[in-house]
Amino acid sequence: MSLIHVGSNDSFAITPDGIQAGRYMLEMLANNNRSAAQKAVAIYDQIIPRENYGGEYSALRWFAQLFLMSNQEKQKALQDPFVASFYDFFADNNFANLKEYVKRKYLLQQDEDQLTEAGRNRAIFLEDFILFNNPTREAWEQTSKVLAAIPVSPGQTIADIGSGPGYYSTRFSQKVGVKGQVYSIDTVQQHLDYINRYIQRQDITNITTINSYPGTTIGLEGKQVDVAFMCSLYHNIYGMSTAPDRDSFVQSIKAALKPGGTLVLVDNGLVEPGQLPYHGPYVAKELIVHQFRFYGFKLKQEYAFIPQRYVLIFEKV
Repeated sequence: MSLIHVGSNDSFAITPDGIQAGRYMLEMLANNNRSAAQKAVAIYDQIIPRENYGGEYSALRWFAQLFLMSNQEKQKALQDPFVASFYDFFADNNFANLKEYVKRKYLLQQDEDQLTEAGRNRAIFLEDFILFNNPTREAWEQTSKVLAAIPVSPGQTIADIGSGPGYYSTRFSQKVGVKGQVYSIDTVQQHLDYINRYIQRQDITNITTINSYPGTTIGLEGKQVDVAFMCSLYHNIYGMSTAPDRDSFVQSIKAALKPGGTLVLVDNGLVEPGQLPYHGPYVAKELIVHQFRFYGFKLKQEYAFIPQRYVLIFEKV
């Protein structure tokens, strides 16, 4: 493995078996076909352990498994309002968004906008949404262990940088409580719009969304936070930004952190030979640790709750 791999969101993801499972998903959705759902689940059970760690397969399998459940089982599976909101997004209008995602992802339909910037942005948005808010994310990421490792307390303020559609932001909201504050920061307004709709429906008052486009800063000018958090983001900053843009981005984090504040960085790393890597981009943690030392951050703790991901906790010094 190289020390860093950015590639695309489709890295390690599009294979003949994945395409066939996608065809079964469309048959399930279009014709209410129980047999197609069973065949899709069977394929995902085979290919998830060998092809796609942390990718979209587990989310698609979840939809197929949900389709096969009784009404009582389905109601239980959708008790969590965040999970129910994820389901509603893809199930709305006879599963229009889920059908569109599968067709775009596996090139099962020629879309007019496929080669346009708007089409690519739409595909990326759907991909990020199904990856980040995946209802089975806890099972493969050990999210609860990541949350337990983050030093944030009731009443504090945390910046969720690259929040996507709010997976961690909503959990931070519970950790900081009504007297705390969460800033959900992203460059994609569609993600922020989704968060805003969700927090309005759930009457959540301690999350504020911020659009930081074009992403050369985190958009918190004049605001101070106790903790800055990034998950599955810095590999792009490290691998794709110019040096001045990267400097500006990190300096804006430093400026927003209170004296002695904490930066938590979660990303995908190298794995041992024979170990299935994370489905997409990764960067060696040593590169990150030494770069942030240069920027004025001291590594305090590190964790690896799964082989594919590391959690680095820095102190601003």
